[in-house]
Amino acid sequence: MSKLIGLAAAIVIRLLRVTLRVRHVRVENIERQPQCIQAFWHETIVMMLFSRFHRPITVMSSQSRDGDIAVFVYWTFGVRSIRGSSRRGGNAAMREVVRAARGGSNIAMTPDGPTGPPRIAKDGVIFAARMSGLPIIPVTFAAKRTKRLRSWDRMIVPLPFSRAIFLYGEPLAIARDDDGEEARKKLEMAMNELADEAETNFEVLWRSV
Repeated sequence: MSKLIGLAAAIVIRLLRVTLRVRHVRVENIERQPQCIQAFWHETIVMMLFSRFHRPITVMSSQSRDGDIAVFVYWTFGVRSIRGSSRRGGNAAMREVVRAARGGSNIAMTPDGPTGPPRIAKDGVIFAARMSGLPIIPVTFAAKRTKRLRSWDRMIVPLPFSRAIFLYGEPLAIARDDDGEEARKKLEMAMNELADEAETNFEVLWRSV
């Protein structure tokens, strides 16, 4: 059943993307990095498979029914999944994420996933950056016309035929000896500022490309 739902979700997401007019803003921030960790809030996850990520790419997905569906959606896009979260299998999953990064894979993570609180970064992405040496690239998505779902993250779903942007932030490097909590706060602030900029300055950003 999860595969059928995942297949249906993948088809709907692709059809929705076809209707959108999308621009990538400050895309050089990610294109200049040969390998990186792409970080985005869970609320933007619906469209993130259409961002300018590098391949190969590995994502972390929760060990839940929703995670089962997400894994199949990712698979249809050629994205590898590692199962685990802060609540279940997190330590083993993070070690596998680091091994994937050291093996040449890019990483995509939602620092506030899988259950929130929304827009509050957990320290998993900081651990991955410290152990892999990869820079973190904050990314966000915004659209002119959207619907927010009544989920814990108030997930953003763009309405068909809307204009939309992906906005890429400055790379954030985390050294092995950096203070983990300070790095987490810095990332959280950078991601929230990026998300707020995309929402409040949408028209300016759209015209900048």
